[in-house]
Amino acid sequence: MPEIDFLDTQTASDDSRDAARRVRDMAGLAGVLAGVYAACLVGLVIENPLVLVAYLAGVTVVIVAVRRIAAFAAWLRQALSQHRRFAWGLVVAMLAAYPMIFVDDPYLIHIGALAGIFAVMALGLNITLGLAGLLDVGFAVYFAAGAYTSAQLATIFGVDFWIGLPLGGLVAAIFGFCVAWPALRVQGHYLAMVTLGYGLIMNILHRNLRGVTNGTDGVINIPPPAIGGHEFIDAITVFGLELPFQANFYYLAVVLTGFAFLVNVRLRDSNLGRCWEAIREDQVAAQCFAIDLTWLKVLAFSTGAFFGGLGGATFAHMIGFIHPDNFILLTSITVLAMVLIGGMGNPFGVVVGAVLLILIPERLREFENLRLLLFGGAMALIMIYRPQGLFPGTRRRRLLEKAKMEKLIEESGKADAHVRPVN
Repeated sequence: MPEIDFLDTQTASDDSRDAARRVRDMAGLAGVLAGVYAACLVGLVIENPLVLVAYLAGVTVVIVAVRRIAAFAAWLRQALSQHRRFAWGLVVAMLAAYPMIFVDDPYLIHIGALAGIFAVMALGLNITLGLAGLLDVGFAVYFAAGAYTSAQLATIFGVDFWIGLPLGGLVAAIFGFCVAWPALRVQGHYLAMVTLGYGLIMNILHRNLRGVTNGTDGVINIPPPAIGGHEFIDAITVFGLELPFQANFYYLAVVLTGFAFLVNVRLRDSNLGRCWEAIREDQVAAQCFAIDLTWLKVLAFSTGAFFGGLGGATFAHMIGFIHPDNFILLTSITVLAMVLIGGMGNPFGVVVGAVLLILIPERLREFENLRLLLFGGAMALIMIYRPQGLFPGTRRRRLLEKAKMEKLIEESGKADAHVRPVN
């Protein structure tokens, strides 16, 4: 009789169990992502205000309940870590399918494109604020620089959008350099005040430099982008399905968001990103390790501004008209809120924050005057109960957990010190 190799049999059995476990994890992960995607789509189509409030309350309850299930949270983190490419493939497929699902509702496709444009800008601010820790409250300046550059090049000189897009980003980067060089003489909230004042000054110039910006008349008749003979104001056909022209801008915004996301991730994991994080945590310690604070701060401002310019150029050609009111202080505050609510330093969280801050206010328009009240209350609750953001960066989350633990130990020590022995 042939001899049976029990070691090979055991190894084959273990491989079979591992393969089955991987299949189960991938199926479970696909189910979770599909459920989240379906919940988001349902929220977009709700029209009744009371139903929408009930839906948002239900989603909040479900999120809180799921977070309290430690086993599920641990499994989800492990599954995402082990099957990262599979998860990203599903996310890309879901994003690509979005215009096909709302083929009869061009408005929702337009809102999706707008969310992508603001996600690009938020990812730019994430470099300045999330990585380098530099609070820039005048980000609308770079948004306007990219928009006016690309729009005027197209309307006056007939420059193609695909040339005006990077030029808009480069002009915005120059504006970022101009903001950074004098502003870096101050730190903290003083830096925020300087950038805030710079943003207000630039908005006044937008209204008065008629030779450059056309003043309060704005720039009109901005031509749409085109690829070959296909203009972005024409319908697009995907897999035999005719999509409204807004899908062109949606896919463009998704591609730009993916590019900005990839740059954020690569910068975060690079030596440059670690130098920025060192500056964010302790500038004195960073300088002791021979880190050039001035150069790296200027580079952070300019890099973040570049993506603000890309977003502005895309916005101008999508809307076809820009006005100084598009680049007011509220625009800067909105981009800043996207980074803070999503989670500074985490590109994924920043994108989620951008999508939420574009979609939720639009869905709350049915409440008219109560819209800002409800939205402001929701933001206040997030800042109270989740000050680190919805999805904080890994390093930032560890630092916050460490600080929280040290605070608990300190409070425990104080409590023990107050205890007196009873004679």
